[in-house]
Amino acid sequence: MKIKSWLKALAAAVLLAGLASPVMAKPVDVKTAWIPGQEGFPVWFAKKQGWDKEKGINLVMTTYGSGHEALQDFAVNNWVLGGLGAIPTVTGAKDGNMIVVGIGNDESKANAVMVRPGSPILAKKGVASSYPEVYGSAVDIRKKSFIVTALSSSHYTLYKYLEVLGVSEKEVSVKNLDQALGLLSFEHAKADAAVFWAPFTFMASGKGFVTAATAYDIDARLPIYIVANKAFAQQYPEITKDFLALYLKGVNWLLNAPRAEAVNAMQEYYKDVFGLDYSETMLDLHFNVFQIFDLAAQKELFAPVNNGESKVQMWQDNIIKFMLDHKAIHKSLEKNVLGSKYIVPTYLNMVEEKDLK
Repeated sequence: MKIKSWLKALAAAVLLAGLASPVMAKPVDVKTAWIPGQEGFPVWFAKKQGWDKEKGINLVMTTYGSGHEALQDFAVNNWVLGGLGAIPTVTGAKDGNMIVVGIGNDESKANAVMVRPGSPILAKKGVASSYPEVYGSAVDIRKKSFIVTALSSSHYTLYKYLEVLGVSEKEVSVKNLDQALGLLSFEHAKADAAVFWAPFTFMASGKGFVTAATAYDIDARLPIYIVANKAFAQQYPEITKDFLALYLKGVNWLLNAPRAEAVNAMQEYYKDVFGLDYSETMLDLHFNVFQIFDLAAQKELFAPVNNGESKVQMWQDNIIKFMLDHKAIHKSLEKNVLGSKYIVPTYLNMVEEKDLK
């Protein structure tokens, strides 16, 4: 075959191959929202590894200083998937267009009622037999003052702590301060006890303060949820499913990587995404208290177990009761959150182990 004829044949073969193969589409932007915390790591890691592009997705990470800030942007459709604490999630869901599609982590071991060494609250332990790790008694905590951040996980932890010991909020003094100011105030003996979340629990412990009870000890589970814009998830179920698959692939890496490697990657994540410079010691503590869940564990938590309710729904029922008791939800919007109607396992159940490979 002459060279010219051979080149023509080669060009025809290339053209046919091109027609037989679909042109690579531009990855779809998926806007996600994160506040400073471990839960955004799997998304950052998936993006760093290029896993999102393999799914035809371009993960866009937007950061916020608080759940409140994130909710404001959610309301104007600036993001469609992200991580929020359990209480901000209820606030977002009450308007009917936010659903829970997965779990980022459980932070209940990182939320704690803390007191000074020698506090009378430490005199008794396990007074409530169902909660053997809890320090305090009704007699010891009545008329005591507690620093909390109002309508937050710290406030909910106090609410459950008092409930366990048979005391109402009206029988104690509750002081509302943000976490940083609360720690400073507690250092200056402005209250008998304070309730912190991480990293303030770690800071308070480093200053010698003692844990009377964690939220986990009193069964006040505090998950960070993976939430979605309901309309987006319904219109794009495959993208929602693929996002969860990417997220859980990152979770698998965290669960199986050597601790030192995971800590180093987490350091890079916090610095890169939030500009936070955490020590290896601080992040090692994170791994000790934050519980993360693989696909099988998440499906189990979302599966009906008690009168048709899942464990996740039962966790949320307690939080909703707290919010209703504190009039944080208007009566006209209760129907959107009662019975945890916004917890939707549909997209999680679409994910299979093979999707995480």
